[in-house]
Amino acid sequence: MSDESDNAAPKKVNRDTAFRMAVQRQRAGASAEAVRIYQRILSVDPSFAPAWINIGVALRALGRVDAGVACLQRGVSMKPDDAAARSNLGNALRAAGRHEEARDSHLAAIAGNPEAGSFVYNLGLVLRDLGDIEGAIERFDEAESLGYAPADLKWDRALAYLLGGDFGRGFEAYEWRWHIPDAKPRDLDGPAWTGGKITGKTLLVYAEQGFGDTIQFVRYLPMLADLAGSVVFECQEPLVQLFRNSPACRDVTIVAREIDELPAYDAHVALMSVAHLLDARENSIPGQRPYLTSPEKTPRIPTRGNNLRVGIVWAGKPSHRNDRNRSLPFSSLAPLFETLGADFYSLQLGEPADMMARHGYSALVTDLRLAIKDFADSASLMRSLDLVISADTAPAHLAGAIGCQVWTLIPFAPDWRWMVARDDSPWYPSMRLFRQTQPRDWTDVVSRLCESLKHEVAKKASNC
Repeated sequence: MSDESDNAAPKKVNRDTAFRMAVQRQRAGASAEAVRIYQRILSVDPSFAPAWINIGVALRALGRVDAGVACLQRGVSMKPDDAAARSNLGNALRAAGRHEEARDSHLAAIAGNPEAGSFVYNLGLVLRDLGDIEGAIERFDEAESLGYAPADLKWDRALAYLLGGDFGRGFEAYEWRWHIPDAKPRDLDGPAWTGGKITGKTLLVYAEQGFGDTIQFVRYLPMLADLAGSVVFECQEPLVQLFRNSPACRDVTIVAREIDELPAYDAHVALMSVAHLLDARENSIPGQRPYLTSPEKTPRIPTRGNNLRVGIVWAGKPSHRNDRNRSLPFSSLAPLFETLGADFYSLQLGEPADMMARHGYSALVTDLRLAIKDFADSASLMRSLDLVISADTAPAHLAGAIGCQVWTLIPFAPDWRWMVARDDSPWYPSMRLFRQTQPRDWTDVVSRLCESLKHEVAKKASNC
Protein backbone atom coordinates (compact mmCIF):
# COMPACT_ATOMS: atom_id res chain seq x y z
CA MET A 1 0.00 0.00 0.00
CA SER A 2 1.31 3.49 -0.83
CA ASP A 3 1.33 6.45 1.52
CA GLU A 4 -1.28 8.09 -0.65
CA SER A 5 -3.74 5.26 -0.15
CA ASP A 6 -3.14 5.39 3.62
CA ASN A 7 -4.17 9.05 3.69
CA ALA A 8 -7.18 8.59 1.47
CA ALA A 9 -10.69 7.96 2.76
CA PRO A 10 -10.88 4.32 3.91
CA LYS A 11 -12.35 1.87 1.45
CA LYS A 12 -14.80 -0.74 2.55
CA VAL A 13 -13.00 -3.89 3.52
CA ASN A 14 -14.06 -7.30 4.68
CA ARG A 15 -12.93 -7.04 8.26
CA ASP A 16 -12.19 -10.71 8.87
CA THR A 17 -10.36 -11.16 5.56
CA ALA A 18 -8.27 -8.07 6.18
CA PHE A 19 -7.53 -9.19 9.73
CA ARG A 20 -6.27 -12.57 8.56
CA MET A 21 -4.07 -10.83 6.00
CA ALA A 22 -2.63 -8.51 8.67
CA VAL A 23 -1.91 -11.46 10.98
CA GLN A 24 -0.06 -13.22 8.17
CA ARG A 25 2.04 -10.12 7.49
CA GLN A 26 2.78 -9.73 11.18
CA ARG A 27 3.87 -13.35 11.57
CA ALA A 28 6.12 -12.95 8.53
CA GLY A 29 7.87 -10.03 10.23
CA ALA A 30 6.29 -7.34 8.06
CA SER A 31 5.08 -5.35 11.06
CA ALA A 32 4.83 -2.01 9.26
CA GLU A 33 2.55 -3.48 6.59
CA ALA A 34 0.47 -5.22 9.25
CA VAL A 35 0.04 -1.92 11.09
CA ARG A 36 -1.32 -0.25 7.97
CA ILE A 37 -3.90 -3.02 7.52
CA TYR A 38 -4.93 -2.89 11.19
CA GLN A 39 -5.32 0.88 10.88
CA ARG A 40 -7.73 0.47 7.98
CA ILE A 41 -9.71 -2.14 9.89
CA LEU A 42 -10.01 0.14 12.93
CA SER A 43 -11.01 3.11 10.81
CA VAL A 44 -14.03 1.05 9.77
CA ASP A 45 -14.65 -0.82 13.04
CA PRO A 46 -13.00 0.86 16.07
CA SER A 47 -14.72 -1.61 18.41
CA PHE A 48 -12.79 -4.61 17.04
CA ALA A 49 -10.60 -5.50 20.03
CA PRO A 50 -8.31 -8.05 18.29
CA ALA A 51 -7.10 -5.35 15.89
CA TRP A 52 -6.25 -3.01 18.78
CA ILE A 53 -4.33 -5.79 20.51
CA ASN A 54 -2.39 -6.88 17.44
CA ILE A 55 -1.57 -3.37 16.27
CA GLY A 56 -0.20 -2.68 19.74
CA VAL A 57 2.10 -5.70 19.50
CA ALA A 58 3.22 -4.68 15.99
CA LEU A 59 3.91 -1.09 17.04
CA ARG A 60 6.08 -2.30 19.91
CA ALA A 61 8.04 -4.46 17.45
CA LEU A 62 8.62 -1.31 15.36
CA GLY A 63 9.90 0.61 18.38
CA ARG A 64 6.79 2.80 18.64
CA VAL A 65 6.38 1.72 22.20
CA ASP A 66 4.14 4.42 23.65
CA ALA A 67 1.65 4.10 20.81
CA GLY A 68 1.75 0.34 21.26
CA VAL A 69 0.86 0.69 24.95
CA ALA A 70 -2.10 2.95 24.16
CA CYS A 71 -3.47 0.55 21.53
CA LEU A 72 -3.09 -2.48 23.79
CA GLN A 73 -4.83 -0.67 26.62
CA ARG A 74 -7.82 -0.12 24.35
CA GLY A 75 -7.87 -3.75 23.34
CA VAL A 76 -7.62 -4.97 26.95
CA SER A 77 -10.41 -2.63 28.04
CA MET A 78 -12.63 -4.31 25.44
CA LYS A 79 -11.47 -7.84 26.32
CA PRO A 80 -10.53 -7.73 30.02
CA ASP A 81 -10.53 -11.52 30.31
CA ASP A 82 -7.98 -11.99 27.51
CA ALA A 83 -4.92 -13.16 29.44
CA ALA A 84 -2.67 -13.11 26.37
CA ALA A 85 -3.61 -9.48 25.67
CA ARG A 86 -2.72 -8.55 29.27
CA SER A 87 0.66 -10.26 28.90
CA ASN A 88 1.28 -8.38 25.65
CA LEU A 89 0.35 -5.15 27.40
CA GLY A 90 2.83 -6.04 30.13
CA ASN A 91 5.55 -6.50 27.51
CA ALA A 92 4.79 -3.10 25.98
CA LEU A 93 4.73 -1.39 29.38
CA ARG A 94 8.11 -2.93 30.17
CA ALA A 95 9.51 -1.64 26.89
CA ALA A 96 8.17 1.80 27.83
CA GLY A 97 9.98 1.67 31.17
CA ARG A 98 6.76 1.41 33.16
CA HIS A 99 7.94 -1.61 35.10
CA GLU A 100 5.53 -1.64 38.03
CA GLU A 101 2.54 -1.37 35.70
CA ALA A 102 4.09 -4.11 33.58
CA ARG A 103 4.43 -6.35 36.61
CA ASP A 104 0.76 -5.83 37.52
CA SER A 105 -0.33 -6.57 33.96
CA HIS A 106 1.66 -9.82 33.91
CA LEU A 107 0.25 -10.84 37.29
CA ALA A 108 -3.26 -10.32 35.88
CA ALA A 109 -2.35 -12.42 32.84
CA ILE A 110 -1.09 -15.25 35.06
CA ALA A 111 -4.24 -15.06 37.18
CA GLY A 112 -6.24 -15.56 33.99
CA ASN A 113 -4.11 -18.49 32.83
CA PRO A 114 -1.79 -19.87 35.55
CA GLU A 115 -0.49 -22.66 33.31
CA ALA A 116 0.91 -20.35 30.63
CA GLY A 117 4.66 -20.60 31.08
CA SER A 118 5.30 -17.72 28.67
CA PHE A 119 3.31 -15.38 30.92
CA VAL A 120 5.41 -16.44 33.92
CA TYR A 121 8.59 -15.91 31.89
CA ASN A 122 7.48 -12.40 30.94
CA LEU A 123 6.90 -11.60 34.60
CA GLY A 124 10.44 -12.81 35.35
CA LEU A 125 11.85 -10.31 32.87
CA VAL A 126 10.09 -7.43 34.62
CA LEU A 127 11.21 -8.59 38.06
CA ARG A 128 14.79 -8.68 36.80
CA ASP A 129 14.43 -5.10 35.57
CA LEU A 130 13.11 -4.12 39.00
CA GLY A 131 16.20 -5.62 40.65
CA ASP A 132 14.39 -8.60 42.17
CA ILE A 133 16.97 -11.11 40.99
CA GLU A 134 15.81 -13.98 43.20
CA GLY A 135 12.18 -13.47 42.16
CA ALA A 136 13.16 -13.33 38.49
CA ILE A 137 15.10 -16.60 38.66
CA GLU A 138 12.20 -18.27 40.48
CA ARG A 139 9.82 -17.17 37.71
CA PHE A 140 12.18 -18.44 35.00
CA ASP A 141 12.42 -21.80 36.80
CA GLU A 142 8.64 -21.92 37.18
CA ALA A 143 8.08 -21.16 33.52
CA GLU A 144 10.45 -23.99 32.61
CA SER A 145 8.58 -26.37 34.92
CA LEU A 146 5.40 -25.46 33.06
CA GLY A 147 6.98 -26.61 29.81
CA TYR A 148 8.10 -23.21 28.50
CA ALA A 149 11.84 -23.57 27.91
CA PRO A 150 13.06 -21.72 24.79
CA ALA A 151 16.68 -20.65 24.50
CA ASP A 152 15.66 -17.07 25.29
CA LEU A 153 14.55 -18.14 28.77
CA LYS A 154 17.85 -19.86 29.49
CA TRP A 155 19.73 -16.85 28.17
CA ASP A 156 17.70 -14.43 30.28
CA ARG A 157 18.26 -16.58 33.35
CA ALA A 158 22.01 -16.38 32.66
CA LEU A 159 21.77 -12.58 32.63
CA ALA A 160 19.87 -12.69 35.93
CA TYR A 161 22.61 -14.83 37.51
CA LEU A 162 25.28 -12.39 36.32
CA LEU A 163 23.27 -9.35 37.39
CA GLY A 164 23.10 -10.90 40.85
CA GLY A 165 26.85 -11.56 40.93
CA ASP A 166 26.64 -15.35 40.48
CA PHE A 167 29.44 -15.59 37.92
CA GLY A 168 29.78 -19.37 38.12
CA ARG A 169 26.25 -20.21 37.02
CA GLY A 170 25.97 -17.03 34.99
CA PHE A 171 28.89 -17.54 32.64
CA GLU A 172 28.08 -21.22 32.27
CA ALA A 173 24.49 -20.41 31.23
CA TYR A 174 25.80 -17.52 29.07
CA GLU A 175 26.71 -20.18 26.50
CA TRP A 176 23.00 -20.36 25.67
CA ARG A 177 23.52 -17.21 23.59
CA TRP A 178 24.52 -19.42 20.67
CA HIS A 179 20.92 -20.71 20.52
CA ILE A 180 19.25 -17.30 20.15
CA PRO A 181 18.95 -15.39 16.85
CA ASP A 182 21.08 -12.41 17.95
CA ALA A 183 24.26 -14.46 18.42
CA LYS A 184 26.02 -16.50 15.77
CA PRO A 185 29.31 -18.34 16.35
CA ARG A 186 32.03 -17.92 13.74
CA ASP A 187 32.15 -20.57 11.06
CA LEU A 188 35.75 -21.60 11.62
CA ASP A 189 37.74 -24.69 10.77
CA GLY A 190 39.20 -26.80 13.53
CA PRO A 191 37.99 -27.73 17.01
CA ALA A 192 36.54 -25.35 19.57
CA TRP A 193 38.64 -24.98 22.70
CA THR A 194 36.77 -26.28 25.74
CA GLY A 195 39.33 -25.43 28.42
CA GLY A 196 42.54 -26.91 29.77
CA LYS A 197 46.12 -26.75 28.55
CA ILE A 198 47.02 -27.04 24.89
CA THR A 199 50.77 -26.87 25.28
CA GLY A 200 52.62 -26.12 22.09
CA LYS A 201 49.40 -25.31 20.24
CA THR A 202 48.04 -22.03 18.88
CA LEU A 203 44.72 -20.83 20.25
CA LEU A 204 42.62 -18.39 18.22
CA VAL A 205 40.39 -16.11 20.29
CA TYR A 206 37.88 -13.95 18.45
CA ALA A 207 35.83 -10.96 19.55
CA GLU A 208 32.15 -11.58 18.98
CA GLN A 209 30.20 -8.64 20.40
CA GLY A 210 30.61 -4.87 20.78
CA PHE A 211 33.66 -2.74 21.52
CA GLY A 212 32.82 -2.49 25.21
CA ASP A 213 32.57 -6.26 25.62
CA THR A 214 35.90 -6.72 23.87
CA ILE A 215 37.62 -4.14 26.09
CA GLN A 216 36.12 -5.68 29.22
CA PHE A 217 37.10 -9.29 28.49
CA VAL A 218 40.48 -8.83 26.80
CA ARG A 219 41.83 -8.85 30.39
CA TYR A 220 41.62 -12.66 30.30
CA LEU A 221 44.09 -13.09 27.45
CA PRO A 222 47.21 -13.29 29.67
CA MET A 223 45.64 -16.26 31.47
CA LEU A 224 45.20 -18.01 28.12
CA ALA A 225 48.83 -17.36 27.24
CA ASP A 226 49.75 -19.58 30.20
CA LEU A 227 47.64 -22.45 28.81
CA ALA A 228 48.55 -22.43 25.12
CA GLY A 229 51.78 -22.35 23.19
CA SER A 230 50.65 -19.10 21.57
CA VAL A 231 47.50 -16.99 21.39
CA VAL A 232 46.09 -15.12 18.41
CA PHE A 233 43.37 -12.56 19.07
CA GLU A 234 41.16 -11.39 16.25
CA CYS A 235 39.33 -8.14 17.12
CA GLN A 236 37.69 -5.10 15.61
CA GLU A 237 40.12 -2.93 13.67
CA PRO A 238 39.59 0.28 15.76
CA LEU A 239 40.92 -1.61 18.80
CA VAL A 240 44.07 -3.05 17.23
CA GLN A 241 46.55 -0.26 17.92
CA LEU A 242 45.33 0.07 21.51
CA PHE A 243 45.72 -3.64 22.19
CA ARG A 244 49.10 -3.95 20.53
CA ASN A 245 50.46 -1.40 23.01
CA SER A 246 48.85 -2.86 26.13
CA PRO A 247 50.00 -5.24 28.91
CA ALA A 248 46.99 -7.53 28.46
CA CYS A 249 48.14 -8.36 24.94
CA ARG A 250 51.90 -8.35 25.40
CA ASP A 251 52.22 -12.08 24.61
CA VAL A 252 49.37 -12.17 22.10
CA THR A 253 49.33 -11.78 18.32
CA ILE A 254 46.66 -9.21 17.42
CA VAL A 255 44.94 -9.34 14.03
CA ALA A 256 42.26 -7.04 12.68
CA ARG A 257 39.00 -8.63 11.61
CA GLU A 258 38.26 -8.35 7.88
CA ILE A 259 41.69 -6.79 7.26
CA ASP A 260 44.40 -9.22 8.35
CA GLU A 261 44.62 -12.84 7.31
CA LEU A 262 44.20 -15.32 10.12
CA PRO A 263 47.43 -17.20 10.86
CA ALA A 264 47.35 -20.96 11.36
CA TYR A 265 45.77 -22.10 14.61
CA ASP A 266 44.91 -25.38 16.32
CA ALA A 267 41.74 -24.47 18.26
CA HIS A 268 39.41 -21.50 18.54
CA VAL A 269 37.19 -19.88 21.16
CA ALA A 270 34.88 -16.85 21.37
CA LEU A 271 36.13 -14.17 23.76
CA MET A 272 32.90 -14.10 25.78
CA SER A 273 33.24 -17.84 26.47
CA VAL A 274 36.65 -17.48 28.07
CA ALA A 275 35.32 -16.37 31.47
CA HIS A 276 33.30 -19.58 31.79
CA LEU A 277 36.15 -21.81 30.63
CA LEU A 278 38.48 -20.18 33.16
CA ASP A 279 35.85 -20.53 35.91
CA ALA A 280 35.67 -16.77 36.51
CA ARG A 281 34.46 -15.48 39.87
CA GLU A 282 33.87 -11.96 41.14
CA ASN A 283 36.71 -12.22 43.65
CA SER A 284 39.20 -13.32 41.00
CA ILE A 285 38.60 -10.83 38.20
CA PRO A 286 41.97 -9.97 36.58
CA GLY A 287 42.84 -6.43 35.60
CA GLN A 288 42.43 -4.74 38.98
CA ARG A 289 45.32 -2.54 37.87
CA PRO A 290 45.17 -0.88 34.42
CA TYR A 291 45.53 -3.58 31.81
CA LEU A 292 45.32 -1.34 28.75
CA THR A 293 47.60 1.58 27.95
CA SER A 294 47.64 4.14 25.17
CA PRO A 295 50.52 4.74 22.77
CA GLU A 296 52.74 7.65 23.74
CA LYS A 297 51.13 10.57 22.00
CA THR A 298 50.84 14.27 22.71
CA PRO A 299 47.12 14.97 23.03
CA ARG A 300 45.96 18.24 21.55
CA ILE A 301 43.75 19.39 24.41
CA PRO A 302 43.49 23.11 25.08
CA THR A 303 43.69 23.81 28.80
CA ARG A 304 42.49 26.75 30.86
CA GLY A 305 44.64 27.18 33.94
CA ASN A 306 44.08 24.67 36.71
CA ASN A 307 40.47 23.88 35.96
CA LEU A 308 39.28 20.28 36.28
CA ARG A 309 39.43 18.63 32.86
CA VAL A 310 36.30 16.54 32.26
CA GLY A 311 35.61 14.34 29.23
CA ILE A 312 32.00 13.51 28.38
CA VAL A 313 30.21 10.85 26.32
CA TRP A 314 26.42 10.82 26.42
CA ALA A 315 25.28 8.49 23.66
CA GLY A 316 26.10 5.05 22.32
CA LYS A 317 25.56 3.40 18.99
CA PRO A 318 21.92 4.02 17.89
CA SER A 319 21.66 0.44 16.59
CA HIS A 320 22.28 -1.01 20.08
CA ARG A 321 19.14 -2.83 21.23
CA ASN A 322 19.09 -0.91 24.53
CA ASP A 323 20.18 2.49 23.20
CA ARG A 324 16.75 3.98 23.96
CA ASN A 325 17.48 3.50 27.66
CA ARG A 326 21.24 3.89 28.01
CA SER A 327 21.87 7.05 25.93
CA LEU A 328 21.08 10.55 27.21
CA PRO A 329 19.75 13.51 25.27
CA PHE A 330 22.55 16.08 25.22
CA SER A 331 20.17 18.69 26.62
CA SER A 332 19.80 16.69 29.84
CA LEU A 333 23.45 17.46 30.66
CA ALA A 334 22.88 21.23 30.59
CA PRO A 335 23.16 21.71 34.43
CA LEU A 336 26.59 20.06 34.36
CA PHE A 337 28.08 22.82 32.23
CA GLU A 338 27.23 25.45 34.84
CA THR A 339 29.93 24.01 37.11
CA LEU A 340 32.58 26.68 37.59
CA GLY A 341 36.16 25.48 37.71
CA ALA A 342 35.58 22.64 35.23
CA ASP A 343 36.43 22.51 31.54
CA PHE A 344 34.52 20.06 29.38
CA TYR A 345 35.77 18.03 26.44
CA SER A 346 33.54 15.91 24.23
CA LEU A 347 34.81 12.44 23.37
CA GLN A 348 31.48 11.75 21.65
CA LEU A 349 31.56 10.40 18.10
CA GLY A 350 28.91 10.17 15.43
CA GLU A 351 25.78 12.21 14.86
CA PRO A 352 25.07 12.85 18.58
CA ALA A 353 28.19 15.03 18.70
CA ASP A 354 26.41 17.55 16.47
CA MET A 355 24.02 18.28 19.35
CA MET A 356 26.61 20.48 21.10
CA ALA A 357 26.52 23.11 18.37
CA ARG A 358 22.78 22.78 17.84
CA HIS A 359 22.17 23.54 21.51
CA GLY A 360 24.71 26.39 21.55
CA TYR A 361 27.35 24.74 23.75
CA SER A 362 30.36 24.95 21.43
CA ALA A 363 32.04 27.59 23.64
CA LEU A 364 31.48 25.49 26.77
CA VAL A 365 32.44 22.05 25.43
CA THR A 366 35.52 21.42 23.29
CA ASP A 367 34.78 18.94 20.51
CA LEU A 368 37.61 16.39 20.24
CA ARG A 369 36.15 14.05 17.66
CA LEU A 370 38.53 15.16 14.88
CA ALA A 371 41.41 13.93 17.04
CA ILE A 372 39.87 10.47 17.43
CA LYS A 373 40.52 7.92 14.71
CA ASP A 374 40.49 4.83 16.91
CA PHE A 375 40.45 3.73 20.56
CA ALA A 376 44.17 4.38 20.95
CA ASP A 377 43.48 8.06 20.24
CA SER A 378 40.61 8.08 22.76
CA ALA A 379 42.85 6.49 25.38
CA SER A 380 45.58 9.09 24.80
CA LEU A 381 43.09 11.91 25.21
CA MET A 382 41.65 10.36 28.38
CA ARG A 383 45.14 10.19 29.91
CA SER A 384 45.29 14.00 29.86
CA LEU A 385 41.88 14.39 31.55
CA ASP A 386 41.07 14.36 35.24
CA LEU A 387 37.71 12.64 34.84
CA VAL A 388 35.55 10.96 32.22
CA ILE A 389 31.76 11.00 32.51
CA SER A 390 30.16 8.47 30.18
CA ALA A 391 26.91 6.74 29.44
CA ASP A 392 27.07 2.93 29.45
CA THR A 393 29.16 2.78 26.27
CA ALA A 394 32.57 1.57 25.10
CA PRO A 395 34.40 4.76 26.28
CA ALA A 396 33.32 3.94 29.85
CA HIS A 397 35.00 0.53 29.54
CA LEU A 398 38.07 2.12 27.98
CA ALA A 399 38.44 4.68 30.76
CA GLY A 400 38.11 1.95 33.38
CA ALA A 401 40.58 -0.34 31.60
CA ILE A 402 43.31 2.35 31.47
CA GLY A 403 42.66 3.36 35.10
CA CYS A 404 41.17 6.78 34.38
CA GLN A 405 38.68 8.09 36.94
CA VAL A 406 35.33 7.47 35.27
CA TRP A 407 31.73 8.07 36.28
CA THR A 408 29.35 5.82 34.37
CA LEU A 409 25.66 6.61 33.98
CA ILE A 410 23.53 3.51 34.42
CA PRO A 411 19.87 3.12 33.32
CA PHE A 412 17.21 1.95 35.76
CA ALA A 413 17.29 -1.61 34.36
CA PRO A 414 21.05 -2.08 34.08
CA ASP A 415 23.12 -4.29 31.87
CA TRP A 416 24.23 -7.42 33.72
CA ARG A 417 27.83 -6.29 34.18
CA TRP A 418 26.88 -3.40 36.46
CA MET A 419 24.92 -5.64 38.86
CA VAL A 420 22.43 -3.97 41.25
CA ALA A 421 22.41 -1.73 44.32
CA ARG A 422 26.08 -0.68 44.21
CA ASP A 423 27.93 2.40 43.07
CA ASP A 424 31.23 0.65 42.35
CA SER A 425 32.25 -2.01 39.83
CA PRO A 426 34.36 -5.12 40.46
CA TRP A 427 35.45 -4.85 36.83
CA TYR A 428 36.96 -1.37 37.06
CA PRO A 429 38.37 -0.05 40.37
CA SER A 430 38.53 3.54 39.07
CA MET A 431 34.82 3.56 38.12
CA ARG A 432 31.90 5.02 40.02
CA LEU A 433 28.33 4.23 39.00
CA PHE A 434 25.50 6.77 38.93
CA ARG A 435 22.22 4.86 38.64
CA GLN A 436 18.81 6.08 37.58
CA THR A 437 16.24 5.97 40.36
CA GLN A 438 13.35 6.15 37.88
CA PRO A 439 13.19 4.66 34.38
CA ARG A 440 14.22 7.07 31.62
CA ASP A 441 14.63 9.96 34.06
CA TRP A 442 18.15 11.35 34.05
CA THR A 443 17.27 14.43 36.13
CA ASP A 444 18.28 12.95 39.47
CA VAL A 445 21.42 11.39 37.98
CA VAL A 446 22.59 14.72 36.54
CA SER A 447 21.80 16.46 39.84
CA ARG A 448 24.04 14.00 41.70
CA LEU A 449 26.70 14.39 39.02
CA CYS A 450 26.70 18.15 39.54
CA GLU A 451 27.14 17.84 43.30
CA SER A 452 29.94 15.29 42.93
CA LEU A 453 31.62 17.41 40.27
CA LYS A 454 31.67 20.44 42.59
CA HIS A 455 33.51 18.31 45.17
CA GLU A 456 36.06 17.24 42.54
CA VAL A 457 36.63 20.86 41.50
CA ALA A 458 37.15 21.89 45.12
CA LYS A 459 39.52 18.95 45.69
CA LYS A 460 41.66 19.91 42.71
CA ALA A 461 41.70 23.57 43.75
CA SER A 462 42.88 22.65 47.24
CA ASN A 463 45.72 20.57 45.82
CA CYS A 464 47.02 23.33 43.58
